[in-house]
Amino acid sequence: MAHHALSASARLENPAQSEIPASQKAIALIGSRLIELRVNRRSEQFAELVGMARMAHTLGAISATDYTDLLSDLNDLIGEGVARG
Repeated sequence: MAHHALSASARLENPAQSEIPASQKAIALIGSRLIELRVNRRSEQFAELVGMARMAHTLGAISATDYTDLLSDLNDLIGEGVARG
């Protein structure tokens, strides 16, 4: 029979350790929006992503290289065709 600790918890002892850095949050959010754009190809999604990338770069959440790469990828997608609507 297994013995379990009475105070077992999945929580971290230090709450500060559980905080996700702003850069990771920005990358995750931009990534999810990029997936939506690749699926739906809507012009408003493209505009939203460009704005999010610009804001993340301005706030220092993503590097200049990541920003440039993202804009390049977005330009490639727009070149493949984005639905109007």
